[in-house]
Amino acid sequence: MPISFNKIEAKARIRNPFKDFMLDEIPLEIRFDPLTGQTGRVFDLPYRPPERPDLSKMIQQSKELFCPFCPEALEKSTPLFPEDVVPGGRVKKGQALLIPNLLPLDKYAGVSILSPEHYIAIEDLTAEKIADGFYAALQFVKMISRFDPLVNFYYINWNYMPPAGSSIVHPHLQVNCGEVPTNQHRIQMEACRKYYEKNRSHFWPDFIEAEQKLGERFIGKKGPTYWFMSYVPQSFLPDIWCIVGEHDSFCGIEEDEFFPVIKGLSKILKYFSLENIYSFNVSIFSVREDDYFRINARVCPRLLTRPIGNSDQTYLQIIHRETYSVWPPESVCQRIREIFRE
Repeated sequence: MPISFNKIEAKARIRNPFKDFMLDEIPLEIRFDPLTGQTGRVFDLPYRPPERPDLSKMIQQSKELFCPFCPEALEKSTPLFPEDVVPGGRVKKGQALLIPNLLPLDKYAGVSILSPEHYIAIEDLTAEKIADGFYAALQFVKMISRFDPLVNFYYINWNYMPPAGSSIVHPHLQVNCGEVPTNQHRIQMEACRKYYEKNRSHFWPDFIEAEQKLGERFIGKKGPTYWFMSYVPQSFLPDIWCIVGEHDSFCGIEEDEFFPVIKGLSKILKYFSLENIYSFNVSIFSVREDDYFRINARVCPRLLTRPIGNSDQTYLQIIHRETYSVWPPESVCQRIREIFRE
């Protein structure tokens, strides 16, 4: 099988002050993503996330600063889509409401407000609680795909809580639809085509088979979705990669087929909560149509790494576009696997 999990192992030599300045070695790995070839660095450090802070003051302050997504402000403070794009101006699905994004990061940009509740703790983000928000996002994407045939790239994203970049505590998704893929999406698609040209087989089933055979990072399967720890982590603590095995597009997937994505995500968030991680990013990638591509999602834990409140993003990620993780993904997999199977 042409899938390869390549890495370079190295050691940094120091005289360690915590070991009477004896000569010591710190191992590190530089790993190569099996699809894109992008590199990332992996350590195995005895790091523990700080205790979850008391969030009550921040939540109260976020209410006092004004929340446009709360019921008392929503109707007067949020925009409407043009009627020819979204009849009625908004997408309503159960408890969720999708409205235009006032900071449109693409040609068509929506915000899917998950619930009237201003704050939902990470441990309460069950599949049933968040499903309406995702279904509203899918409905919006399908509307846009019918309205504008030039739009070929679709994303459902989630910044949960300020450490993940969210400026509004009220839980919401961001849905972007446009004609130009993001850099990461473009790199994925180009790599999928190159893989096929080289191997005359598709990357996604080959990758799924290879990871399942190894068993080191395979978390589990729910419906048509496969869940793995990322071989090359995208975040300070290892992230999770979900692949929807048979679908390339949100446009052709039904709610019952998408629910395993939501269910699996809720299990990952339960694990985060147990690790005192209360913030995360999610991005789900889709195209209109591409035989080489599959819907896939990244779930990245986000945190302030020490009580001083420093970010988990540094010059290495922001400027060099090089990731690093302080935990090997293989060491995390078993802990998540147990929760995932519940």
